[in-house]
Amino acid sequence: MSKVFSPLRVQGLVSGEVGGVVQTRGTQHFVTTSLQRSFHTYNCEKLTLQFVSTLHDTDITCLTAHKDLIITAAADCIVRSWSRGKLVRCYEGHSAPVRHLMPFGDKIISFGEDKRMLIQDIETGEAYGEVYLQSCTTAVTHPPTYINKILIGDKDGFLELWNVRDLKLIHRFKQFDSPITVLEQTPGLDIVGVGLKNGKILLHNLKQDETMLKFYQDWGCVTTLSFRSDGIPHMVSGSVEGHLAVWDLDKGELHSTVHSAHSSTVHTAHYLTSQPLLLTASPDNSVKIWVFDGPGGTCRLLKERSGHRAPPTIARCYAGDRILSAGRDRSVRLFSVIKDERSRELSQGSLESKSKKMNIKVDDLKLTPVTALAAEEIREREWSNVLTAHSGSRDVRMWSTQNHALADKPLSPKLETIVVTAVAISVCGNIGLVGYNSGHLTAFNLQSGINRGLYGKTYAHRGKISGVCGDNINKFVISTGQDKTVKIWWLSERTLETSLSLPSPITQCTLHRDSNLLACALDTTWTVCLVDVDTHKTVREFGHKAAVLDMCFSEDGKFLLVASSDHVIRMWDLVTARLVDCFRTENLVTSVSLSKEHLVTTSCNELGICIWTNVTLYEDVDLKPLPDDYEPRLVETAQTAEEMDTSETEAGDEDEAWQSADQINEYLITLSTTPKARWTTLCNLDVIKKRNKPKAPPSAPKSVPFFMSTTKELVPKFILEGKNEEKEEKLKPTRSEESAFQRVITSTEDPKEILRYLDTLAPSALDIELQSLAPLDGGSHSLVISFIDFLLAAIETKCDFDMVQAYLNVFLKHNREYLMKTPEVRDKLAQLKDLHSSSWSELQKKIQECLCVTNFLKSATL
Repeated sequence: MSKVFSPLRVQGLVSGEVGGVVQTRGTQHFVTTSLQRSFHTYNCEKLTLQFVSTLHDTDITCLTAHKDLIITAAADCIVRSWSRGKLVRCYEGHSAPVRHLMPFGDKIISFGEDKRMLIQDIETGEAYGEVYLQSCTTAVTHPPTYINKILIGDKDGFLELWNVRDLKLIHRFKQFDSPITVLEQTPGLDIVGVGLKNGKILLHNLKQDETMLKFYQDWGCVTTLSFRSDGIPHMVSGSVEGHLAVWDLDKGELHSTVHSAHSSTVHTAHYLTSQPLLLTASPDNSVKIWVFDGPGGTCRLLKERSGHRAPPTIARCYAGDRILSAGRDRSVRLFSVIKDERSRELSQGSLESKSKKMNIKVDDLKLTPVTALAAEEIREREWSNVLTAHSGSRDVRMWSTQNHALADKPLSPKLETIVVTAVAISVCGNIGLVGYNSGHLTAFNLQSGINRGLYGKTYAHRGKISGVCGDNINKFVISTGQDKTVKIWWLSERTLETSLSLPSPITQCTLHRDSNLLACALDTTWTVCLVDVDTHKTVREFGHKAAVLDMCFSEDGKFLLVASSDHVIRMWDLVTARLVDCFRTENLVTSVSLSKEHLVTTSCNELGICIWTNVTLYEDVDLKPLPDDYEPRLVETAQTAEEMDTSETEAGDEDEAWQSADQINEYLITLSTTPKARWTTLCNLDVIKKRNKPKAPPSAPKSVPFFMSTTKELVPKFILEGKNEEKEEKLKPTRSEESAFQRVITSTEDPKEILRYLDTLAPSALDIELQSLAPLDGGSHSLVISFIDFLLAAIETKCDFDMVQAYLNVFLKHNREYLMKTPEVRDKLAQLKDLHSSSWSELQKKIQECLCVTNFLKSATL
């Protein structure tokens, strides 16, 4: 386990390998997608994330929906039902992984790889029955009006109609010429859509066992089918190549196609109910909604929710709550840590229209993968503020995080046969620094894109430049190369200030601008050297057991985080030069970046960006140095906080939860923990009732109902009941029996127990109880004496001081006449006055002392 970092979540995952499911709740639609061991639920209106499930023990193999439940099956042969992302029930009984699920009334039907069909009750999990089929099930559906019957397709091309109540095979249809991959009910009765592995799509009549229409898509296996329900007879089919085909059922021909709708297999396509909207999902980590409003009924992309289609290789914290990332999918993305809906891909232009004209894929028109990235926030609103170097390219691309787009012109050098290897932006955001594999180092003006010249007469380094950065005051530029040198240049003059030699070629570098400490990763020795730019000396060396892949400083400059090729992340204390934290990850970490609150990492086999919480911000962590023989422990990045194993912790890390005492000291005055609104409402209850009283009595209706009685006169008049009745006099509440409040007051001497009981009463109920203490209001003389004794004891304990004052206020207000007339009570009130005055004067004295000290500190010249 790591002492400093705790796995928080994975950013940028949208859709996985398993097909999704669409639910309709009222007028809203929701889509649920699987992500290996968990699933996400999105609202289709804006594709906002609604729920995230806890982790399964193994990967999800299939999922479906039933009412408000999401039902999943995993590789551990267990079926689970979920509500709002939380586990409801587990269904066991399969001995092989489940590949298909189908809700049927109050039952769930599951089909395993062992050809077993199991029927279980959704509410109780009890098994209803089971059947072993002749072949593995590949598709299943329920034809409407076919009571207790389901339609099953298998890999041998057979279609079977089963009665699930009697567990009997009713009819086996004639065999198709290819394995069945999709079954989808059409809007018409008795007709079902059948998709085959060879690309054929059939509309088959179940009653007549005849094929009514045949279609064929050239892109191979049919992966999904869906039919429009808004009155237009269209069907859509998906393919393994990511294309969509829209078919006109009236004309029996192809209507339109959407090439490269996804970059991978389209495993989910669903027309939203009574809307010209089509939802699609794919393993390319995207969910898209298409609207059919184009010429001739063609579609266009309306909304999209996506992440990286290939593992990201670079991720950098940007502006505190955002992350800039680039990956093998040739895209640059900007993620929001706070609100995932703000995440988006930076545009590279109108690539879709170009791909249609050139008849090539969109991915082939994108820039090559990013090899280096630099960003500055200061000039975000004026001009491009992100620079990227691309594999095999001599041009540096500029991006704007304000416009979320690529700039029109790149930063191009004068030389032709060179490749960009390092980029940086000055702290002012005006100058872009670019290093090349030829050893040249160039400065560009980011606003105009003009080349400002080279650093050095010919070459900055003899060989590839591995890193470049600028200092905090725009004075120096630091560059490192594979010629084993660190060179410091004057920024404006572009001349060499000094040069340092290191024992091995430098693969990368990073600078902490506030402290001017430069960390350099060496190639052959696997060492990180810490160079002080001000003194031009190597001040620290940190050895590693494998090659360094990435590194970064903490914001305060006290720690250096290093990720190496042995799957280990190490955190070094720069003051003591000792290792203070070390942990191992399952996948190889390719990039690390630190902000104030989070650690951001990317891995070679993960599409998402892992976000870790900095534990030191929320609790005390003992950062004592680790021993030299310390073996790092494995940390699973995909786990959620609820499921993380906290049994194996470092010695001394577990602290017992400390709970404050009710009264810290008997000489201190303690306020109650109840909300302030409770005792303020109690003191002003009469004002609140007066304010809420209706301003005018209800007016009589203009037209009198026919059933009202009339007077026996020559000209009958309607009798309005209660018109001439006098208003009833408002009486104070009285009781004939002793209440629970009165029993507690008279039988209990402990003031804390009485206070706990009073906290359970509502302000209006407590007000009535305090009114009923005097003899004339249903109480007795002994009750008044008992309540005054309670107030004396409560003030002496100095607990719940504010609530006791509120009780005293209401008690005196309601019973002042009786209190002034009774001599014995007046003596008790005198004691109460003296005790209350002494307590308040003590509190007032402490407040005055604090005010005097505060005023002195504000006005004194120190």
